[in-house]
Amino acid sequence: MRALMLFAGLAISAIVICPMIGSEWISWKVLFSAGSSMDHEIFLRVRLPRMFLALLVGATLGVSGAVFQSLFRNALASPFTLGTASGGTFGAVCAIKFGLDFSVFGFSSVTIAAFLGSLIAIAIVYRIGRQRGGITTSTMLLAGVITGFFFSALTMFLHFMMDFSQSRQTVVWTMGSLAITEYAALVKIAPFILVSQAVVLSMARSYNQLCLGEEMARTRGVHVERVKTASFVVTSIMIGAAVSVAGPIGFVGLIVPHTLRLILGADYRLLLPASLLGGGAFLVVCDTIARVVVAPSELPVGVITALLGGPFFIFLLLKKSPESF
Repeated sequence: MRALMLFAGLAISAIVICPMIGSEWISWKVLFSAGSSMDHEIFLRVRLPRMFLALLVGATLGVSGAVFQSLFRNALASPFTLGTASGGTFGAVCAIKFGLDFSVFGFSSVTIAAFLGSLIAIAIVYRIGRQRGGITTSTMLLAGVITGFFFSALTMFLHFMMDFSQSRQTVVWTMGSLAITEYAALVKIAPFILVSQAVVLSMARSYNQLCLGEEMARTRGVHVERVKTASFVVTSIMIGAAVSVAGPIGFVGLIVPHTLRLILGADYRLLLPASLLGGGAFLVVCDTIARVVVAPSELPVGVITALLGGPFFIFLLLKKSPESF
């Protein structure tokens, strides 16, 4: 419990401090000042929605990574192991390449196409992995890798056929971005993500049993197939929602749960909420760095997560080998 309070404190600190940091310092006081100034508009309509989106996406990637590492019993599994990011990227690139320009419930064509691409990819992997009425995780893992390569190849083909402006838009999208200027997108995706996260957290005890092996989990009363099916479906929905609005942001779902496992141990009753809080705080901090490191311009947040996450993860591997499940 103390560990969770610590990570909750870190997340709250990131929420309070990071929105004030940018090309210029803007205090929370501007929200309560009389009248409307430029600083007030920037803080309220740019920095705050961006921070909340980073919190949602980071929490999604962190908790999804922890779930996949339990299901596959592999500390190197991530939210994108099953090809979700590749499918979403292919969907977004299709919308960009063919000039799709429409909106449904306020979501752009690129966002909708990315979400559908993610769901198609996971549906293919799930169909391949479900054999004889049960889910074979080893088959799903291989199917996810192959599906990811397949959609990546299709994406590269379309990218090759693009003009310069389309190519630039594609490159920027695939690097990940949290640049939104309205709360409407947050309000619309938040229910999918929050409900999915609640379902995942409710299955923490089952993940603890699965880490001992499927046969052992069955003897302890866990309905293994039901847990795996629910986990894959729920995590796919929230990952697809996150990728559709922010692009494929790497390393968050890999390094955060792995690091927290080394600190807290493998008890998923602690690890899942800690991964949720830690993932959100980590992405908020990374996005803040992306906004200020080349101010007044900004870097894609995916560049920062890779630059920070890659070396740190190598350091962890050198200090302590991944624990077996």
